[in-house]
Amino acid sequence: MTMKIERVGDTGAIDRRVARTRALLQDAIIALIPERGYAAITVDDICRKANVGRSTFYTHYTNKDALRSATLEAHLRSLSRERLSKDARTGSWLFEFSLPMFEHAQAFRSLHHALLASSGDTIHDQVRERIQRAVRTELAGKRIGEAGMPTEFAIQFIAGACLAVLGWWLSTDTKLSPAEVDELFQKTAGQGVGARRAPI
Repeated sequence: MTMKIERVGDTGAIDRRVARTRALLQDAIIALIPERGYAAITVDDICRKANVGRSTFYTHYTNKDALRSATLEAHLRSLSRERLSKDARTGSWLFEFSLPMFEHAQAFRSLHHALLASSGDTIHDQVRERIQRAVRTELAGKRIGEAGMPTEFAIQFIAGACLAVLGWWLSTDTKLSPAEVDELFQKTAGQGVGARRAPI
């Protein structure tokens, strides 16, 4: 499967040629990460994969770290759109962000495994921050704990648990489907923080 980011509606005010070049570079690094690992990839590798010149690369990004950061942000935005498109599921679970994440991780298993391979890496931190934002938004309409558990504690707990489960699921040969993993995560995370939906 060719791994590319779904970018519908992402171009905004930037020039189409600029958007196309950035998309080529981002798709190139996404394809290379599972093949070689991020550390081994060079700017020349990325340029060859994207079929663009080095000068063009540096017109858009200062280095491969800047490209990686922009690529992950675009990738995570595509996950957010996917979550928002699942209207039928809204209101049926405690957290709405997790199932699309598990489904996407299964479809692009090698990429997600590479992204989460090193816990101290910037990529891992960016994924954690995006999950924290999603959890913070979703917990705004719910009561947390019987004893007034601090919301920020719950956010850190849930985001950390989600990343741990995702990493474990991707690195083992478990036969659990995305829906099954999500159901277990939903139950465990909900019980862990005593979260409830706010009364309608």
